Amino acid sequence: MKPNVERIKELMAVRRWSASELARQMGVSRSEATRLLNGKRNGGNKVISGLIKAFPDESLETLFFLPSMYPIVNTASNDVSIRKLPSEHQSIPIKHPNAHQLACTVNEDDGLVEIKQGKCITTLVIPPGPVGIKYSTNN
Repeated sequence: MKPNVERIKELMAVRRWSASELARQMGVSRSEATRLLNGKRNGGNKVISGLIKAFPDESLETLFFLPSMYPIVNTASNDVSIRKLPSEHQSIPIKHPNAHQLACTVNEDDGLVEIKQGKCITTLVIPPGPVGIKYSTNN
């Protein structure tokens, strides 16, 4: 997800926040917030969770440009299929093959995808139904 920097700057102007105050509200360093505002930092878990924390009343659609594809996560594997019984109504844990610090759960009934990395938790709300998770590498 790419942050909507223009909207973030508008929200900062309304609140009269400086980059330092944005960083404090997000729980990140000032340099991290400055890189975000200059368009040099995209939406990693730290930025996504920080912006949600700083602007809790804003929707994801206003804070980010949402992709129209499934998330891609770095790994050497290609695809992971998710199977569950039709009567189940629970989150399905997805194990990332090469990143022990990254965890993901999917609840197809509610349309919730939760990505955890350390203390950062990112929750994505998607249309309920089958979810495909694809892993790829950047190398």
